[in-house]
Amino acid sequence: MSDFQRITEHDDRAKLAEEAERHEALLAEALGIAKHLAEAKSQLVREIIATGVVEGLASDLQAKAAAVSFRAEKYKRTWHSLTPWQYLGDTTAGEQAESMIQTVEDNIQMTESNLWPPLPEGEEGMGEVQ
Repeated sequence: MSDFQRITEHDDRAKLAEEAERHEALLAEALGIAKHLAEAKSQLVREIIATGVVEGLASDLQAKAAAVSFRAEKYKRTWHSLTPWQYLGDTTAGEQAESMIQTVEDNIQMTESNLWPPLPEGEEGMGEVQ
């Protein structure tokens, strides 16, 4: 988690909320674009992209990062993509949309090929749809 800047008691809560709102708007726009781009992709990619949910401030992380989550019902999994805020400042919604599509396609390929690294002990079931 070295690229993630921690939220501290010294951070201005109003500024954090404002920045989170801005990043959420960017990712929401990107998700809309990704849904459009997914029309040219497989049915599975379209279904997974359609489940996308964005957070301008990733809940429970205590870091300055945004999150995008997708449900992959076929695999009984939820995939989360966390992006440190500093990387969102110089990106566009189109670039983020392409990244979302690529992430979903990569996750499908890794799942279909059983290429995920093993979970650390005590973390069985992480990522499963609840």
